[in-house]
Amino acid sequence: MMEEHPGKQWVRGPEQREDVLEALRALGDHDYQDQHWRSGEGSPDLTAAVHWLIDDTFIDQHGARALIPHLFVDQREADLVQTVVDALLRALDDLGPTAPDNAYLDHPEWTNVLNSAGAAYRALSSGKQSS
Repeated sequence: MMEEHPGKQWVRGPEQREDVLEALRALGDHDYQDQHWRSGEGSPDLTAAVHWLIDDTFIDQHGARALIPHLFVDQREADLVQTVVDALLRALDDLGPTAPDNAYLDHPEWTNVLNSAGAAYRALSSGKQSS
């Protein structure tokens, strides 16, 4: 069972926020990716993480700030997630939607995905509101 994150109380779409947080957690965890995605096992898989972060939110079309206060507490949270989406889209655009997971994980842009997702996950899961 996923732990409940404190920021959940300040948004209108707390269940969807949990999906976004789970995507960020997986996208920002190098060990998890090596252990699960490189082997083709694990949940969420890379496809689910992309769906939760991009396909289900439409951040690629409308921007993360459009989801304040539905998913994000403030501009800081939205901007952190937008950075992840932008890096992820650069890798996806370069490789296409059907490349094997290892191709994404080995893409030069993946370091930016990994680092920005880790930072976004830590910030959003801390539950601290910015002023």
